Amino acid sequence: MNFLAGKQREMAIISIIAIIILSNGLLFYFQYLTENEIRKNLIEQQTERQMQATKEIAQHVGSDISLVMSMLDGLRNSIYLQQGQIPGDNTQKILEEKYAQYNNTIDRLFILNKDSIMTHSLAPGGSDTFLNTDFSLQNWVTETRSSLQPVFSGGFENLGIYREFITIPIINRETHQYLGIVGASIRTENFFAHYGNTGNINSQFLVAYDKNGTILANGANKELVGQNFFADTTQQFINHNEILNNITRDLLAGHPGAAVYDYGKEERLTTQYPILVNGKPAYFLQIVAPTSQIYSAVNNVLSMQNLRMFSIFGIASTIAIVVLVVLLRQWNVILKREVKRRTMELEESFDEMKRYLEQVLKEVKR
Repeated sequence: MNFLAGKQREMAIISIIAIIILSNGLLFYFQYLTENEIRKNLIEQQTERQMQATKEIAQHVGSDISLVMSMLDGLRNSIYLQQGQIPGDNTQKILEEKYAQYNNTIDRLFILNKDSIMTHSLAPGGSDTFLNTDFSLQNWVTETRSSLQPVFSGGFENLGIYREFITIPIINRETHQYLGIVGASIRTENFFAHYGNTGNINSQFLVAYDKNGTILANGANKELVGQNFFADTTQQFINHNEILNNITRDLLAGHPGAAVYDYGKEERLTTQYPILVNGKPAYFLQIVAPTSQIYSAVNNVLSMQNLRMFSIFGIASTIAIVVLVVLLRQWNVILKREVKRRTMELEESFDEMKRYLEQVLKEVKR
């Protein structure tokens, strides 16, 4: 009886402890699976939405730049420029009309004559117009003159402001004579700020590149504007992150895409899309969002679920402990009864032995 009670007690205690440990392990395991599944679904849904938004923004940017290109093409084919009225009052008037129409997009609208001297220039108040300045040594001038094709080229003009220059050669349609250049400049940070955040790394922001990988706008760090993405300065900033490098290479090759990565500042989701101008990739766009903002939408739900699961575990553990206490008390009662019974048996045996000895002593005396 005592052996069975001890064995039962041992097995019951081991079983209860095993149940508590198993319950605890299953709780954390299922909690881990649930949270991972929720986060995975959130990232997939956000990637799909953000990819669509990135495509729409890229199309919007491309449309606006295409309109600027169409405006410049219209100017170079205008009767005044075709007749060589560089400079000229009529040319100035038509330039003013176009600048008033597009000054929300462009920073400056200008014309260079065949000697690369700026003869007309319209810019915001207080800005230098560079009238009568020789631009023959500028890359975008030499490239336009040599290719006789539209050119997209950027650089720091002055005051540390990065500009993108869009230029089209003025060629007489009949004689094919080179007459000059009509062009516009865009302050890249101001321009891309119309389409998204370019100044706050702690929220969703955009990054824009030209075809060479030069950064035109960057919400993570303004000092990177004008730097090449693959140059040491930028690579040190992103800690040479392989995932970000690979998707950026894909982007500059004209491929949309998305990736999640962390280069040491916070995990982020990046979606990307090329910006097409007249059907060809001219610029490239990335939208970057901290995943913490994505997960914040369900943090309360996860917290409530964690509370619910821990409550269930707490109740189960409490019940197990109560059962263990009850069993231990029951075993204690059984043990006391067994001790009392065995004590009575010993006392009875002792009395019998005492009577037996007394009988023996009597016989001996006799």
